[in-house]
Amino acid sequence: MINEQRRFTAMNKHAQDTTDGVKKVGIIGGGRGGTALLQTLGRLPQVTVVGICDINPQAPALDLAKASGIATYAEMEQLVDAQPVDWLINATNRSVSQRHILSHQFSNATLIDGHIAELIWQILLDFERALESGIDETSLNGLKWTLIQRIVDTAQPVQRELEYIAFHDPLTDLYSRQMLLEFSEREISSAYRHERHLSMVVVDIDHFKRVNDTFGHDAGDVVLKELADLLNGSCRRSDMAARYGGEEFVVILPNTDLPSATTWAERMRKKIARSLQTPDGTRVTISLGVAGLEFADETLPEGTTPLSFEAFFKQADQMLYEAKNTGRNRVASTRITVRHRANSAPPPTH
Repeated sequence: MINEQRRFTAMNKHAQDTTDGVKKVGIIGGGRGGTALLQTLGRLPQVTVVGICDINPQAPALDLAKASGIATYAEMEQLVDAQPVDWLINATNRSVSQRHILSHQFSNATLIDGHIAELIWQILLDFERALESGIDETSLNGLKWTLIQRIVDTAQPVQRELEYIAFHDPLTDLYSRQMLLEFSEREISSAYRHERHLSMVVVDIDHFKRVNDTFGHDAGDVVLKELADLLNGSCRRSDMAARYGGEEFVVILPNTDLPSATTWAERMRKKIARSLQTPDGTRVTISLGVAGLEFADETLPEGTTPLSFEAFFKQADQMLYEAKNTGRNRVASTRITVRHRANSAPPPTH
């Protein structure tokens, strides 16, 4: 094992010293797949392994990385923020939709995941066995790299296109309800883990049935598309705008407190009132309900369970109905306060 680590360290240093055409690769997952990738990619002069991440500090690949001078991280965001990365190879068992979210948030890197990542490391293992049988290592490394590039260049664009079709609403191009659910669950979990603010905005078009009845569904579709474009254009890369159903939309705003989310919603309301109209020039307005998750400065009673997406949505949706019932074309908001971890600092203000 010690000899293997020394050999791997030397090969990875050689890759770092060879700058022309070298891919900077980050690995997600420190299990069997991550270990195989780390061991084999580190021997390729065309690759520099710049980091590996796994939420489990006992993951076996992390020890190999540390012994070889490669940076290790608990979360992928830390890896990407620390240095430029050309390829992110995902060797974990994330769902397809969660992997797609990652590719959206880190669009500057090529995210290689799913069956493609597994195929790569399985092929690399097969080549390692071939090397052990006596094949010249220089020739073998060249063959490895040619095959890897062919897999990525051919298969990855197809997978990305299929994911886009699967996870977006066909009319508005916003994310689908299923993607909204998975994204929200991830962000709620992250909010609890890091004790960060999280806000949800539910948006509904006022008197949309009247638009369809008066001008037809084609005109109604145009209104939906234009609203979706305005919503999406007002979101950060870390946010998500999704079509929940019919004329109702949901926007998730991570790391955003209630006052900031309410300000965003009010700006959105005014922008729609100025920009959106029916074929005869009549203004189209929206109502918005906002719910903001925050952590109490003092520990609340034990037994408080993490907020579910359904409970979060219910709070924001109730605010939407309040906005509707008090005249429409307005914003209503509510604060959701939950217990922070004992002995932890209060959450930061953003």
